[in-house]
Amino acid sequence: MMKKMSLSSSSSSSLARPQRSGVGFGSPSPSSSRRRDAARVFAGRRRNRAAAVGSKERQERKAASLGAQQQPKLDKLVAGGDGPKEATLLIDCPDAKGVVAASASMLYGQGCNILETDQHAQPDAGLFFQRVHFDYTECYLGSGEAAMTGLEAAIESVASRFDMKWSISYANKLKRMAVLVSKFDHCLYDILLRQKSGELRCDIPLIISNHDTLSHVGEQFGIPFHHLPMADLPPEATADQKMAAKLAQEAEIEGLLEDYDVDVVVLARYMQVLSDEFCQRHEAHTINIHHSFLPAFEGGRPYHRAYDRGVKIIGATAHYITADLDAGPIIDQDVIRISHRDSVADMIQKGRNLERSVLSRALAWHLEDRVLIHNNKTVVFGY
Repeated sequence: MMKKMSLSSSSSSSLARPQRSGVGFGSPSPSSSRRRDAARVFAGRRRNRAAAVGSKERQERKAASLGAQQQPKLDKLVAGGDGPKEATLLIDCPDAKGVVAASASMLYGQGCNILETDQHAQPDAGLFFQRVHFDYTECYLGSGEAAMTGLEAAIESVASRFDMKWSISYANKLKRMAVLVSKFDHCLYDILLRQKSGELRCDIPLIISNHDTLSHVGEQFGIPFHHLPMADLPPEATADQKMAAKLAQEAEIEGLLEDYDVDVVVLARYMQVLSDEFCQRHEAHTINIHHSFLPAFEGGRPYHRAYDRGVKIIGATAHYITADLDAGPIIDQDVIRISHRDSVADMIQKGRNLERSVLSRALAWHLEDRVLIHNNKTVVFGY
């Protein structure tokens, strides 16, 4: 997984990244400084929350979860653990002569062997993106902490020359993914089965839901299921009261994300509109599956609206979340043809099949660090 310091600032498959300073999750918005400020605010809130609430209960909950799943210690040395000594470097910088040569020479100079590389230039915008997957088994400084430190120092020396934003992840430390779900189970089952078969290379330490409908799924797969219902407010509740209840529930979600050391969040048909603040703190590492071919039919009940409109194709869209509903950077999309013979139920079934496949591809690409975010678009080295 990506080398990280905290949930809000750990590395992800995001392109608009801050200059290397120990932080990682990039920003899909035009203003990377605004995202960094949001990350610092979230980190501060987490520290304050830990001090105010106390850590005993949370520590017990984390220990119980890790013990149940026999997870490795969370503070295990990233580069010194078991598994392949491979890493992935993501680069975003102004387009310039010598960028590829400089990065390749730097890795060679450290004793690394490049296994795979892909790149994309946008001459009209003066941008350059690159993904480099390499083996550092024969790194001159070894394959442990010293190798990490020396390797990242060497990368930074190149980055400073080319005004480069970069992040690095290590193959022997799996990303930890939380699944948020409501009542629909098709995406949840698909994710869990693909993860169990090794198709999605990650750990799934918990499932979070605003309903207890799917708690049995967690039991089937031996994954802790956390039911965090929305507050039962009276019909006359004000908008401020509703927002306060939403923020309180989201604070519980964020507490769990911290407790379980989560790197990636997937909204597997989680049918709650998240607050702007939550989206801004988690936008570059949270993936949503929308049951429509965006930008058409955003929001709720898209299949019913598509049926009323008489469309001839329906689709599904996997995208990163932003404060703008269903308008985040798109990772993957797919469509299927519809005829006049298809009922709403037929369209829903066809759509669910698309949702599963589109979401699984998007998650795989993100987990393999193949998605780079720039402003509100993505460069996907997965096709």
